[in-house]
Amino acid sequence: MKKVLVLTLALLAICANLHAQKEFSAKINHATVYLQGAALTHTATASLKSGSYDVIINGLSPDIEVNSLKVTANGVLISASEFSNDFITPKEESARIKKLQDSLELYKRQLQEAKDELTMHNHLLKMLTDGTLNNMQQKEGTVSIADINANMELYKSKAGALQRSIDQDNRNVAKLQETVKRVQKQLDQDMTQDKQRTGVLRLSVSVPQTINTEFSITYFTNLASWVPCYDINIASMDKPVVMKSKAQVMQVTGLDWNNVKLTLSNATPNRTKEAPVFKTWFVDFYTPRHHAQIIDGMQVRSNSVSYSEKSAKLASLEGVSAKDGQMTSASGARTPLLMDDYVDVDMQEVHVNYNIAVPYDIPGNGKEQLIDLKSYDIKAEYKYYSVPKLSDETYLIATLSDYEQYNLLPGFATVTFDNTFVGKTMLRPNATEKNISLTLTTDPRITVKREKQSNFCSTKHVGSSTTVTQSYLITVKNNQTKTAKLTLKEQYPISNNKDIEVKVVEVSPEATYNKTDIGVLTWDVELKAGETRTFVVTYSVKYPKDRNVVL
Repeated sequence: MKKVLVLTLALLAICANLHAQKEFSAKINHATVYLQGAALTHTATASLKSGSYDVIINGLSPDIEVNSLKVTANGVLISASEFSNDFITPKEESARIKKLQDSLELYKRQLQEAKDELTMHNHLLKMLTDGTLNNMQQKEGTVSIADINANMELYKSKAGALQRSIDQDNRNVAKLQETVKRVQKQLDQDMTQDKQRTGVLRLSVSVPQTINTEFSITYFTNLASWVPCYDINIASMDKPVVMKSKAQVMQVTGLDWNNVKLTLSNATPNRTKEAPVFKTWFVDFYTPRHHAQIIDGMQVRSNSVSYSEKSAKLASLEGVSAKDGQMTSASGARTPLLMDDYVDVDMQEVHVNYNIAVPYDIPGNGKEQLIDLKSYDIKAEYKYYSVPKLSDETYLIATLSDYEQYNLLPGFATVTFDNTFVGKTMLRPNATEKNISLTLTTDPRITVKREKQSNFCSTKHVGSSTTVTQSYLITVKNNQTKTAKLTLKEQYPISNNKDIEVKVVEVSPEATYNKTDIGVLTWDVELKAGETRTFVVTYSVKYPKDRNVVL
């Protein structure tokens, strides 16, 4: 009888385990962020006895590509999976959100206390005013001078202090109202956009024997991205250009990524890739159907223009938390570390991956977080550039070369020269140009002057034609103490009418380049310290005498 009872209890225990339910929380520990989208990896540690279970894993992003979902666990047979959203269980707020909420409540209490103080002091001042007036307007008898003076002294001593308190209360209220407004705005900005739901994974699993295992969950979501950007620092013209590549990372996956290893990739997953094929090309008469306009090279219907734009703006380092920024040396001194030591650039066949060893915190509020990647020393050639017909200033130009080896991606760059912010430019490493040209500054030490030579200018009428001759003298001087390279440009007119004839009469000295299709002369010269040079351009325009040409 005793053996039967034990066997029955054992069977009941096994049956109870057949449909037992276990719930675990998943922690995100790695994110591969693409230019659009991200592959996230979560882990959930589980201790399971032998039997069959419904395992529920929460803490996932609510918006995922379900077909990309993959789940593995050693020693566990996963027979079925189902992904859904949990709209009921409240999500745990991040430490930053909790801090902001606590600060907001504190400032609101302080604001209410300041308002109560202001109300009390206003009431006291009113009571004092009313009481003083009553004392000085007695209906029976005459108020003596001594009573009047006494009431005035009392009012003066008390009312002044109360008014000063009221003024201070008003300042406190205004200051706290502004503080509450700013904290509320920051809280609204930092709150996760989709905080009312979370992703939940339900698994049907079988466990042959008691085991401690780890569930690994990976999936793709569209709600993350990164944008390449650069800092270009030119300390001086005798030093290499330092180009620092960076990444602006943002995500609104419904999760805060805390202490997460990052990989940044320029691959394009979740995008159909099919080789193009021809379709039959039918030719017919053109019939206008709608008015269209061209925007950035795209034809857009004017009655239904729809576009989206994501700007790459440079953000501050606030909000990104690498776990360690310094290392203790053998001598005990602190030495700064460079992100170059923690970023591995993995060159694939058709894309580039940046594997970052330092874990980061990326909040799920959509704010762009700026991450340093690699630094490169780029060769640069410096020269001056002047177009005196358009500007009397001379510009210093830096031309960057030999950057193709770094597999840079297109992105905006901020340029700093001689510790001065120059501006922003767009780098297009994939473009056909071999070099990148950056305008750094103007230099008044290279002077350029363009003057019309009146003695060589004329207007002549011969027969039925008029010939106008124009001549210009350009004077260039190098006021520096060293040799300077200069590119000088001048323009002459181009005729697109057979009745207008243009001739270049004189170019002195001979131009390095003459673009006859656009009418631009270019001189590449070297000016020694203190050297002055002159350039002459003379051209004539012949046209019918009864017509007018604007020169």
